Amino acid sequence: MSAPSKLSDHEFVVALRAAIEQYFTAVDRWETAYQKYYRMPAAVTISPDMAPEQRDYDERRRHLQELLPRARRLCLKHQLQEPFSGLLRVSLGQYAPQERMDSAIGRSERGVVTKCLAQLDDACREWPDDGRAAGPEGPRGSLLRRILEFFY
Repeated sequence: MSAPSKLSDHEFVVALRAAIEQYFTAVDRWETAYQKYYRMPAAVTISPDMAPEQRDYDERRRHLQELLPRARRLCLKHQLQEPFSGLLRVSLGQYAPQERMDSAIGRSERGVVTKCLAQLDDACREWPDDGRAAGPEGPRGSLLRRILEFFY
């Protein structure tokens, strides 16, 4: 894949959407593995049974973090509220699995991110000019030309 800076805005939004979906999936996998056994909340070290999930989460988080500066700039450019920075502030494993079953990234936060991605996608899309927006002369020409054509 090309470097993020070489992509057009629309291609970047598509890549950002894919990175966010992968990040959500990594968070969900991490939380599923965390809830398998009784664990102490906010453990400093990750148990060996969760090592693959932790590596995947760290990799997805790092990739998303690389895309955030351009995502912030695009949100500013199109006057949209930027919800992506909050995704990196989640704290996984803050509660024991028996204490709380909620996800670290709630449905409403995921909804706000999805809505912003859809708005960015619309704002960055280059719509083809199919000739519907004719200039001030219209499809028949200027007023003077129509008058001349009427008499000749």
